[in-house]
Amino acid sequence: MSKTDKKVDPTILKSISSADPKKLHHVSTEEKNPLPSKAVIAQEKTEKETLTGIETFNKDQLRKAATEEKTVLPNKDVIALEKTEQQRLSGIENFNKDQLKKAETADKTVLPNKEDLEKEKQELHLRKSIEKGANLKHVSTEEHNPLPDKDAINAEKREENFKSSIKDFNRRSLKHADTQEKNPLPSKEAIEAEKKA
Repeated sequence: MSKTDKKVDPTILKSISSADPKKLHHVSTEEKNPLPSKAVIAQEKTEKETLTGIETFNKDQLRKAATEEKTVLPNKDVIALEKTEQQRLSGIENFNKDQLKKAETADKTVLPNKEDLEKEKQELHLRKSIEKGANLKHVSTEEHNPLPDKDAINAEKREENFKSSIKDFNRRSLKHADTQEKNPLPSKEAIEAEKKA
């Protein structure tokens, strides 16, 4: 017995050997071995050429370049601004609190004078009289619904006629028009002049 026979279950081997070949379905085997397309081959070639170009590149052909590090110094305005800011900060840090004068806060409540009190009394009296409804006259409300004048009616008619003419417009009455696209190509002289420029 081979190594593969030891791994397979004996009941499966027995069922395979005793199987009726007439009951089996016919299956056509397809061997799939897809070859790479032209595009894939071309891509592989370019990749190989690039890699060989990198590997075989001659460093002696390169030009020597010296790198220059430029440090931009601040101008006069920036320096002056920075100085004033530093002076302000140092002035705040070195400020002597003992030079300050002691101040007491006074809470002032302003009371209303006689005139203000009289005005407020009159206002209250007026409000109360309005609330009670004293000295009010009976008023009958008239509802006015003015009809539109001739100009408005004529304008509305014109608008309706315009809308109906748009809705009822016959497209067949329009004339057929061919659109011509004009895109002049440049002449040989213009191309030559552009190449020289």
